[in-house]
Amino acid sequence: MSILNLVELQEIDSQLEDLNSLLGDLPKMVEELNDQENSLKIKIENAKKSLKDVNLNTNKSETINSEIQEKINKLTDQLFLVTNNKQYDALTTEIEHLKDQKEEHETFIITCIEEKENLEKSILENETQLEELKTDLDTRRKKLDEALSNTAEEKESLEKSRKQQVVMIDDSTIKIYNKVISARSGIAVVSLAGDSCGGCGSSLTLQLASEIRAGDMHRCDSCGRFVYSKKK
Repeated sequence: MSILNLVELQEIDSQLEDLNSLLGDLPKMVEELNDQENSLKIKIENAKKSLKDVNLNTNKSETINSEIQEKINKLTDQLFLVTNNKQYDALTTEIEHLKDQKEEHETFIITCIEEKENLEKSILENETQLEELKTDLDTRRKKLDEALSNTAEEKESLEKSRKQQVVMIDDSTIKIYNKVISARSGIAVVSLAGDSCGGCGSSLTLQLASEIRAGDMHRCDSCGRFVYSKKK
């Protein structure tokens, strides 16, 4: 392996990073908007399910109340037909019991109506927000697709060249290179600057600088970058 292979790999990675920079925050923004869109869709779906349940419960209670009212009306009519106090008291007790049941259902219906209003309001607000989000998302998706399309051919060529360079470098060096490039803002290979590291500026020993000028491969003790000489 030659230090030139690492230099070439660094150049390719720098160009790939430049291409990614052209996209800016678009990929991240599109991803975040996608997450928001999915979240809103789930909220709307859950709210509609809850609304359906509320409507069913409301209709059920209204039906039960109608049946209770019919029973109350029948028992009330029977009050005029009783012949003794015992029968009268029994009927009035049953009527009061039915009225209590009806009142409980009416209270429940009121609660359902309030819940229904809140759910309908939530659905409307979320659907409005979803429509606004879709407009923004469609615009950003279009920009991202255009940017990806414009850089696709160049990126494919660079990635092909990168693979060709990687196979010419031993695995242990590649592992170190990948760690350094991640830790040092995308720069793992730098040229010698006088007798110093061209990355962090730290001074190198005269012997180390001399060996680098002779074409040997060394790393900076301070930043860990690979240092090479442009003049052999």
